[in-house]
Amino acid sequence: MKKIKYIVCALLAAVSFTSCVNDYDEITQEMAVLPENDPRVWPANMSIGELVAMYDRIDSLYVFGKDDTLRYHAPIDEATGSIKNAYYTVNQGDVEYPIIGAEYVDGRLKLPIEYKGKKFTIYREEGKTYKNLFTLNPIEGPQDIYIKGRIISADTASNIYKYFVLEDLNTRQSLKVAIDAGSLSGVFPLGQVVAVKCNGLMMGRYAEMPQLGVYSFRNDDKTRYEPGRIPYAMVYDHFQRIGWPDKSKVTVPEEAVLTMAEIAALDSTWYGRLIKIKNVEFTWKNDRDADLKTGFVSLRRSIEKTGNVNAHQLSPVFAPSTYDMSKKYNIGYPMSREVSDGTGTLYISTSEYAHFAETFIPKKGSVGTVTAILGWFHDKNDNYGGKYQLTLRSLDDLEGFEYYNGPREYAEGERPQ
Repeated sequence: MKKIKYIVCALLAAVSFTSCVNDYDEITQEMAVLPENDPRVWPANMSIGELVAMYDRIDSLYVFGKDDTLRYHAPIDEATGSIKNAYYTVNQGDVEYPIIGAEYVDGRLKLPIEYKGKKFTIYREEGKTYKNLFTLNPIEGPQDIYIKGRIISADTASNIYKYFVLEDLNTRQSLKVAIDAGSLSGVFPLGQVVAVKCNGLMMGRYAEMPQLGVYSFRNDDKTRYEPGRIPYAMVYDHFQRIGWPDKSKVTVPEEAVLTMAEIAALDSTWYGRLIKIKNVEFTWKNDRDADLKTGFVSLRRSIEKTGNVNAHQLSPVFAPSTYDMSKKYNIGYPMSREVSDGTGTLYISTSEYAHFAETFIPKKGSVGTVTAILGWFHDKNDNYGGKYQLTLRSLDDLEGFEYYNGPREYAEGERPQ
């Protein structure tokens, strides 16, 4: 009887496998990768810059919790001593814009205002987030919208995760494209030309940097709408790979060889661009202006030795662990290491999951050239504004540096990674 059961199970498995194979056979290689001159290739009818300019817009202003940009005014009637004609204003920069009426919808206070000649809605909710820095807008139009570009990023060193950066073939303006799949370089490798059908996707800001994705709502302590990752099942409906990838065409043009002072003056059309900076030196500081130590201390050893993670996080490596002592897990934010070229400073932002995360950074005084994806990050409404940051695709993006090779300290019985 058992043998019969095994035989039946084996037959069912074989049928299921055959069905899966047939399903995959429905997506032909010609559909997955099209020759450059194939008539089925989608023609680009909009540049990346035009797409961003059209759909990276603010349709709603969000004010949450105790954000002091939203102000309640309650004039007192001198005759009666009671409040009369109370109203709100929202402060955008140095100008206050009166709110036109107010109403509760689904338990939320909706406040329409007139702002820069357009009517906006202010949403006030309890939570922790920041207005206008995370947005979401559907890409719609009377006809299909197509963009085309070349992939200039790579996730082979695990410093880039679930996205690629697409550079316009003509203007070189670039756009981050978020897809919910790891090891994307296996499908969208460095140098691959890609056409994107944008209708049905979302253009949004994530920490004020435009990103192509899908609808996403975050409902934790940071309540907000933000661009989410495109499900991999949607890839064949929205993306075409055109021709074979050519890494030799991923280059940094002369106008993108910049000093840090020049980078500080750039506008948002440079977000996501591949740039090069010469005469760079690691300052051995993090983004909190703390000096890095002279040796590596493992996370376990740091906790064992001092009761906290400070010694580990100040190790002179690219990205120590983000383990939080109170939460008992890794937060996962990129770690920053300051660099300077004599004209200014920037931060190289590295994931703790990058293959080179615990590699020692270059020696003090060692000077070299950095090639990187130029990112932008602004997640708080403060006087400091956002900041540019550099993302390495791999350590091959650092040239001419001499690396530090200091001591490493581990907990007893701990094996080095």
